[in-house]
Amino acid sequence: MKSSDVVRALAPADQAGEDEPLSALMYPLRFLGMGLLIAWLCCTHVASIFPGDVFDPALRTAFDTGMRIGDIGTFLAFVLFAPRIGRLSRHKTFSWAAVALTAAGTAAVGLALIPGGVGEVVIIPVSIVTAIGGAVLFCLWAEAYSQMGATRTLMYGALSCIAAAAASFLISTMEAPFGVIATALLPLASLACAHLSFRLLPTERAVAKGVRYPIPWKLIVIMAIAGLLSSFSGAFLSATEYVGAIHRVAATGIVGVVILVMAVSKRDRFDARFLAKVGLPVAVVAFAVIPFVAPMQGYIVSVLMRFAYVWFTFFVLLMLANISYRFEVPSLRLFAIARASSEAALLAGILVRRALWQTDLLADPMTLVGFALAGIVLVLVCVVIWMSGDRERRLGRVGPVAGRPAARAGTARALHEPLRRPGRAVRPDRS
Repeated sequence: MKSSDVVRALAPADQAGEDEPLSALMYPLRFLGMGLLIAWLCCTHVASIFPGDVFDPALRTAFDTGMRIGDIGTFLAFVLFAPRIGRLSRHKTFSWAAVALTAAGTAAVGLALIPGGVGEVVIIPVSIVTAIGGAVLFCLWAEAYSQMGATRTLMYGALSCIAAAAASFLISTMEAPFGVIATALLPLASLACAHLSFRLLPTERAVAKGVRYPIPWKLIVIMAIAGLLSSFSGAFLSATEYVGAIHRVAATGIVGVVILVMAVSKRDRFDARFLAKVGLPVAVVAFAVIPFVAPMQGYIVSVLMRFAYVWFTFFVLLMLANISYRFEVPSLRLFAIARASSEAALLAGILVRRALWQTDLLADPMTLVGFALAGIVLVLVCVVIWMSGDRERRLGRVGPVAGRPAARAGTARALHEPLRRPGRAVRPDRS
């Protein structure tokens, strides 16, 4: 695949010309509400912020597990019922109710349930319900960003990462219980920004009856493998939970700054493929150093893998948004599948590392070598999966197929055709 392929995919017709300032691409700051959602996700996974001074490892683990189960379940429900739901932004009452439950659940768990020492039998179901609003917000922002065009998506995605890191840092400086209260209010503020944003965006095209929309499975599989490797990398932190979440907050902010700087300085020749090009070798290095890490040096593995995961996740989500934008593919099912796969892989990695902490395997040098080789092999599998789609990216089609099963979801047309301008409808390709 030529280096210009992704440039064509991610540098649409809405990109500023030589005489047009980049400020012309910027909408009001309400679009940075995506950063508030990311900040909520970050803060609820950092134990020093949530629940703060009162920390019970068993109850904190129960909350984390319940949240992930709720996420996966909600995304799977969206996958199943996406044709009936249609545009999620139409269901304002449902979104406000779900996010209100998320805010209330966040406050209840952080202020009362964990500090009060209630049992896991209470915290897990409350956490599952709390996660529903977060999943709704993710899909709402996916719908919004899928109507922006690639350049605006890139710019606002980077700015949202920076905003998330800044908000997380600000909340981390707050004394209890104000940090938990601020964290609980983030979903409500994010939802308000989302609904304000939809007033400025074109309406997503309705799901056509009798039409099946292809899914770029290879991208989603790679994203799931990345999630598995990222969460498993925490196994080398000497049974220290939740430290990896701090590494992810830092990675999110730095990635946002780097992408923003590159997009501004190289806007005419910006190749978004560098996100994957950076993420893959960083992941290889992270696993290559595993046999040589001492207990404290396990942080090196965790930090590098978090950086690689954030880099690559940003790239995949950017590609999915661009496919949805250019070919009128409904965003709800597409992003729900991607997020469900990623969250399931993250949960699997967490469960594996917790099981390993109950054994002496991580103290065996040969076992560490085996983990290192396995991690590198999985990274190389991602490369093979990506490269195996080269022919499809040249010849395939992205778009719905009416009256028969969907064609293979290659990304070729997404990499070779000019993009539409905002407000100008482009019919999806049909076979």
